[in-house]
Parts: sequence; C-alpha cells; structure tokens
Amino acid sequence: MEMVVYVPDDGRGVPQLCRAEDLGALSVRAAAGAPRWELLSRTLGAAGAGEVAGEHAWLDVAWLRSAAGDRDQNWHDGFTRMLAYASDLGWVSADGGRVRAHVEWGR
Repeated sequence: MEMVVYVPDDGRGVPQLCRAEDLGALSVRAAAGAPRWELLSRTLGAAGAGEVAGEHAWLDVAWLRSAAGDRDQNWHDGFTRMLAYASDLGWVSADGGRVRAHVEWGR
C-alpha cells in the first residue's frame, strides 16, 4: 500500500489524498486513458497540491498535511521521517516545500 493522490475525471478532477496512513510510498494516480502531463500539472496547481516537472509530480508538503486531515502526533512523526528519507534520495525540493512522486496513468 501507499499514500496516493488520486486525480479523477480524466485528470481534471479535484485531487484527493487516499490512504494517508500508508507512509511507505507516495504516488499520483491520474484516472486518464493516456498521459496528459500539462493537464495534470494545471489540475494539481489549481488545487494548491503541486505541479508536474518532467514525468514526476512535485507535491506540496503543506497540502499533503492538510489533505491528510486530523492526524495524531505519530502520523506527523512518520510523515516527517518519510520526507527525510525522500530528502536523502533528492526527492524533496531545495526549500523543503515539495516532495517528488511518481505518476501512474489509468482508470
């Protein structure tokens, strides 16, 4: 399992954070028949969730925390550890505000 940002409606719908408790991995799943990178980037940006660069999504850390809803301190500690791991791999922006996620396309 993994934390997933799901974008419905052919990549146009409002991004939704699913399985926020699964901090082992992070991805974006766009419900589209074919990759539509520019549309996905606009959709993420309009929601304040992030943007697309190359073939990855860069998700806003504050948006992820907010979209996760009311979580206990254990979740926040785990999320911080996830970000530290991602940072060690170069998957966090220089300012710490965004984290990279792979994108999956399909219905």
